[in-house]
Amino acid sequence: MRLDVPLKITVRRGEMPFSPVGMAGSVRFQFSAAERKVYRHRKRVRPSVWAERHRVVTAGPLEGARWKNSTAQYLVGIMDASFSPGVQTIIVCAAPQTGKSAAIDTCFAYAMDMDPGPMLHVYPDRPLAKKNNQDRIQPMIQKSPRLAELMTGADDDLATMRIKLINSVLYMGWAGSASSLSNDSIRYLKLDELDKYKETPNRKEAGTEALAEKRTRTFRHNRKIWKASSPTIEAGPIWQALTKEAQVIFEYRVKCPKCGAMQVMLFGERDSAAGIKWPEDERDHALIESRLLAWYSCGSCQARWDDHARDKAVAAGEWFAVNDGRRLFDYLKAEAPQKIGFHVPAWLSRFVSLSECAAAFIKGQGDKTALKDFMNSYKAEPWTDYEQMREEDAILALRDERPEGLVPGGGQVAALVAGVDTQDDGFYYEIRAVGWGLIQETWQIRAGKVNSFEALEKVLFESQYKDAGGTVYPVHLALHDAMGHRTSEVYDFSRRWAGRVVPAKGAQRKTSPLSWAKIDCYPGTNKQIPGGVMLLHTDVTHFKFALASKLQISPTDPGAWHLHSGASEEYARQLCAESVDERGLWICPKGKANHYWDCSVLCLIAAEVLEIKYWQRPEEQPQAPPAEAGTVVNPYTGGRVLFGPGT
Repeated sequence: MRLDVPLKITVRRGEMPFSPVGMAGSVRFQFSAAERKVYRHRKRVRPSVWAERHRVVTAGPLEGARWKNSTAQYLVGIMDASFSPGVQTIIVCAAPQTGKSAAIDTCFAYAMDMDPGPMLHVYPDRPLAKKNNQDRIQPMIQKSPRLAELMTGADDDLATMRIKLINSVLYMGWAGSASSLSNDSIRYLKLDELDKYKETPNRKEAGTEALAEKRTRTFRHNRKIWKASSPTIEAGPIWQALTKEAQVIFEYRVKCPKCGAMQVMLFGERDSAAGIKWPEDERDHALIESRLLAWYSCGSCQARWDDHARDKAVAAGEWFAVNDGRRLFDYLKAEAPQKIGFHVPAWLSRFVSLSECAAAFIKGQGDKTALKDFMNSYKAEPWTDYEQMREEDAILALRDERPEGLVPGGGQVAALVAGVDTQDDGFYYEIRAVGWGLIQETWQIRAGKVNSFEALEKVLFESQYKDAGGTVYPVHLALHDAMGHRTSEVYDFSRRWAGRVVPAKGAQRKTSPLSWAKIDCYPGTNKQIPGGVMLLHTDVTHFKFALASKLQISPTDPGAWHLHSGASEEYARQLCAESVDERGLWICPKGKANHYWDCSVLCLIAAEVLEIKYWQRPEEQPQAPPAEAGTVVNPYTGGRVLFGPGT
């Protein structure tokens, strides 16, 4: 036994605690009763076995009862896999009331007893951290005889934001508080309801998730990090962690009580054999839920499961890897992944009836908020705003019969504008014709990608764009995305084509849609830009909503956003990449290209900068007074000064 632990030294009467040379004496070491309990050898068992022996439920409908794995059998695999050799990060994307938080709390309780180390629970805010500590964590320790032995007996064992044990300490942290996330090293970390976190604790700090994870660095070989949340949107932290961070995702397969077929429970489509079903002619969601009219149809034998049969099917289920179908522990043993993910829909839980799931879906058919609730809280999948996401077929339906490069004739077009999206390996571009007046009908002329400024120059200013009658239309204005790794080059290109190319920088929220700033030096240096450049700041959120509205106009109606006949599926796909999140901001999920969407937004902004909607047709314009001698008039702007102080 190691001796680097607190010891009690007992000296018998007549004996000395040490012996001078030539004198007899003895020293006796003795542990206290509490210390003997703590430091005695613990027989290692699986977390799920430990839970049934020592865990008391401290929240929910079973509060006060002994933990039973059969209540939510799918949690067993999550708990036991958490302590599988090599596993460090456990990601649980789950519907509410499926037991994900209770399972992770059990893992912490197991670690306190079997393999202690410093711990941190992180919650969305301080009140929730305090509530969970007082209502869930502290009672979990106090009501378990095994865990209660670990308390020191000091008055401050159970503080508001800290629990002090003989062998470890558990801290409470919350998103938005850098101080609660940046002190001691942590071995066990729980990030609870991750999608509800603030983006960053403050402007100077990294995001809450990253900041908390940094505290586990000193335990990089034996740390455990649990990330748990119900999903919100595709770009939300938990869905990104599950789909991008996890090396393997596990799905739970249930076993049909009748035929024994193993299968993943799906909500199912009305015309599919498997899934949650309800009477074909019944659409009253309240009636379906109250009378328990829904059932699950086995995908193999089409047997109808009621809630009781569903519970039996779940109790006999197992976790399998999505990618190759191997059983959970077979996969972990063979592959030894560090980061694993689990997906838990609501219909696995005995506390959620099949009829409740069906009712939630039916309710969502006429209510966007209710449909969002069904996706997040029942299906455990991210929500996509169906009013803002534009299907590719709907985009391609905006094509007309014009070939690429042909400008509409008949005096419809006031000017050509362009948007350029800068990438490290080249430039995506789009050229559009803008019609007269407030209707602002626009036509795509050309779109594509080039890999150099020389090629971009040729596309924008050397190529000729004509209508059927042979009239040539120059590009009046190109807005060029100036952000990224090529800002200095974009500034120089805009200086070369001053008046026709403007560098632009977008922000999600600004007090005004458009504003200008004089830039005198190249970014990151003190090197002067000869004459400086005017940088256009734009509120991209404002213009993205405007573009989304334009895309919903039928191509036969005034104000439509037309495409030429050769517009590609890739173009349409990129215009469908972004969607609006809960904050009302446009976001693009990782891995999706949105370059043509950005180009289209820049075209819309270019038309606004030129104020084309206020231009008068040539036959409507009053006769201009003769220009003074020596005055040079810009033929592309009608003499207006577009880019300078005061604009």
